[in-house]
Order: sequence, then structure tokens, then C-alpha cells
Amino acid sequence: MKRYEERFFRSQWLFWVIVALALILGLGIRVYDLTDPPFDFHATRQLRAAVIARGMYYQGLENVPDWQRELAIDAQQKEAIIEPQVMERLASWFYHLAGGEHLWIPRFLSSLFWVSAGIAVLLLGRELATLDGGLVGLFYLLFLPYGIYATRAFQPDPLMVSLTAWSLWGVLRWYRERSMGLAVLAGILGGLAIYAKSVAVFFVGGAFIGVILLGDGLRKALRDKQVWVMAVLAVLPTGLFYIYGLWIAGFLQRQFNHRFFPEMWRDPAFYIRWQEMATNICGFGALLVALAALFMVRDKAQRGLLAGLWLGYGAYSMTFPYHTLTHDYYQLPLTLIVAVSLTVVAAEILKTIAVIEKSRWARGFIVFLLFTGAFFKVWDVRVNLIRTDYRGDVAFYEEVGEFIEPGARVLAMSQSYGDALTYFGWVPNDAWLGSGDLDLRVLAGASAEKIIESSYAAIEEYDYFIITQVGRLNDSPELKERLYSNYQVLVEGDGYIIFDLQR
Repeated sequence: MKRYEERFFRSQWLFWVIVALALILGLGIRVYDLTDPPFDFHATRQLRAAVIARGMYYQGLENVPDWQRELAIDAQQKEAIIEPQVMERLASWFYHLAGGEHLWIPRFLSSLFWVSAGIAVLLLGRELATLDGGLVGLFYLLFLPYGIYATRAFQPDPLMVSLTAWSLWGVLRWYRERSMGLAVLAGILGGLAIYAKSVAVFFVGGAFIGVILLGDGLRKALRDKQVWVMAVLAVLPTGLFYIYGLWIAGFLQRQFNHRFFPEMWRDPAFYIRWQEMATNICGFGALLVALAALFMVRDKAQRGLLAGLWLGYGAYSMTFPYHTLTHDYYQLPLTLIVAVSLTVVAAEILKTIAVIEKSRWARGFIVFLLFTGAFFKVWDVRVNLIRTDYRGDVAFYEEVGEFIEPGARVLAMSQSYGDALTYFGWVPNDAWLGSGDLDLRVLAGASAEKIIESSYAAIEEYDYFIITQVGRLNDSPELKERLYSNYQVLVEGDGYIIFDLQR
């Protein structure tokens, strides 16, 4: 595997100072205002993780009231298991170490994982082209505005993408040096990435297959023990988890519901919205330049890695078309693919500049451009973070929760599918389906009329109906009429209504 000479940054100590400053700045903006409650980015996803982590944490606590422990565990068990709860388990461990439940801890861990992904991209640049190109990929990954918000969130995606980045580095190192130790390392890293969130299989698998097929060919690969070791280690942890969850314990049997909608492939609007989502997050120019990297890589195995990543992303988005359009964090792996691809393009550009312009001023100007762009993006994010304070939201849900006795059966029309009320108000609840959820179930083939009918019939099974989305209730005249005509209002406050369903 051919590697180019590193020629742009002639001073190695200066290069590593630049890297260190970028890492510090990238971590610094992610931990800024981190103690603010996690309503800043996909609150539903973050609070779901927070509820699960709290249940794990309270299982081992003895110095808390029994009702609180029971509520925490009950709320955790209400959350469906859709993947190995790695981040939640890490959070609960660190809660014990810190002596308290602090939501900034898992968010800090996500930030650390993403900064680690930046280091992996830097080293991937060295494998694909030069460390100089890797530096540009590092800056892109750390200071992409969307990425800053998304990678300080309490969810598994930053960890999954970080482990994916390291697995890509591992497979390229293995291909270049060909040792069983590196095969084991690459397989373990790939296996951990897929275990953190199973969709990583599209990227890890695509890259591994691309490197092996284009580098060695299928016949040689099938006879290589090291290839088999990597493959087994990559799929074994998650494979065992799914075997246990699907056919032994059964808790994953509903995990695939409302996931696959191949009928969306026939709709041209899907492709238009997909492109808009990707370009809004990554930048249209960055996407085009990154795609050009496929034709700038000289080594077949390296080209196989990039091609495998892009094809894996395409297969991933086609497999989950609904989530591709409705959950923007599903595009987070794309930011890694673009960053890795940009290392190749940047290496060629910097090499050309180094040949044409020998003065240190040219190098200084490139460094100035990198940090100027980074500082502008960091400042914009900082302003947005400081502009909004969510601590008042916590007080709101705590106030609502004071009216509900422990153990009550609660139905809720509330933000974040009721998880904000569960977490901050200590009120485990079942969510009243919204119009988007109804549309999703209809898309999956269910009858809207039957869903609505069963929802109304189920109201009598609960003790209370908490409304914290009063505007949404006003937009549902039939539900509003049923509630006010048949049940008493327990309390009505600023932004909430609680119906007593037993009166």
C-alpha cells in the first residue's frame, strides 16, 4: 500500500501543536453549557436514554426512598430495548463513581468519543494519503456545526461513529502490515462499533468488504484465516445479542416494527428530501469534493474502503428511508465518510501548494484559514447555546409531577413522548399518539380508525391524563370534548391540565 510523503508541514512539533489546539477547541465547545438540561438536541432520544440510565443507577442505590427506586426501575422497564444499552450502562457506572446522577456526564462522554473519532480520522489520513490531509479531515469533523450539537447528546450515535472510525483505521493497518494481531484488533473495533448501534454494520461491513475484495479479490480472501477472524469478531457480539433478544428472551421481537418502508423508494420526493437532508448537514460543496476522492485514490484497497463506505451509506439510507428523512442524526455517519474522503483531496491540494510555494507564509495562511473557519463556527454555536436556558423546563415538569401520587397509572399528551415528564417529574406514563405517529402506523399498514378507536377505549384504564401540550389538545376537538364532558379537571396551571380519569 503506497503512502505519500508528508511535505506540507515541515515542522512536526508545530503540526502536533495545531492538532492539540484543534482537539482542545473541539472538546471545549462541546462541553460549553453542558449542565443545561438536554432539550437542545432531540430531547426525546436523550431523555429516553436518561430514563434507562437512571433505572440502572437506582437499582444499586440503598440510600433512596423505596418509592423512588421503584419508579425509576418501572420507568426504565417501560422503555423498549431497541439496541444494546451501552451508553446508558456507561452513564450509570459513572453516576456511581461521581456519587450522583448528573446528566452532563454521559453528554461529556459523547463529546470525548467524538474527539477520539477526530484522532482516528487524522490517522486515517496518514493511511490514505498524508497526515496533512488528515488534519483537514480532523477540522471538518470537529467543527461542522451540526456535528457539534449532535455529538454532545446522550445517545449511542457518537460512540458508534467513533468506533467505526477506529475500525476503518484498524482494517487499513491490517491490510498494510498483515498480522493476526492487527486482524484481531480490526475485528474487535468493528464488532464494538456494530454492538454500540447495529446500523454501523453498513459502514464497517462496507469498508471491510471493499478493502478485502478490491485489495485481494474474493478467492484469496476466502482462503485467508485473518479475514475470517476479522469477520467473526465483527459480527459475533451483536449476533449473540440479537439471537438472545429475538429467540430466547424475546424483548427484540418488536424492534423491527415501523422500520422498513421500501414503498418510499418509488417516490421521487424521497430522493429530493434525502439530498436536502444530507447537504444541509454536511454542506453541498463538501459532499461533491468528498465524492471526488473516489477517483483520487491510487491504491485499490484504499479505494475499496471509500467505495464501501459510500455504498454502505446508500444501502443504510435505503433500508431506513423513513428515518433518513425524519431523524437528522441518522446522517451522522455521513459526516465521518465526508471527513475521511476529504483527507484524500486535501492531501493532494496541500502537496501541490508545497511544490509551488516554498515560503512559510503559505503554510501559515493555511493554518490561519483552518482556525478562522473553526473559530467562526465555534462562536456561532456558543451564541446559540447561551441564548436558550432550559432550566425553567425542569421546574415546569417538577411542578406537574407534584400532583401525581407514586404508582398512579398516567396517560400523557406531553413533550418528548412523555419522557420529560417521566424524568423530571417522576411520573412514568404512556404517551398519547400524535399525528406523526398515526401516519407512521398507517404507512406500515394499520388502520387509522382502529388506532383512534382503541386509543379512546384505553383512556378508562388510567388514573390521570396529563396534558402539557395544550395547543395540541385544542387541535384535537373530539378528544377535548370527550375529556371535558366525561372527567373532572384535577388541576389546571400555566401550560398544563390534569384530568382525573376516575372521577
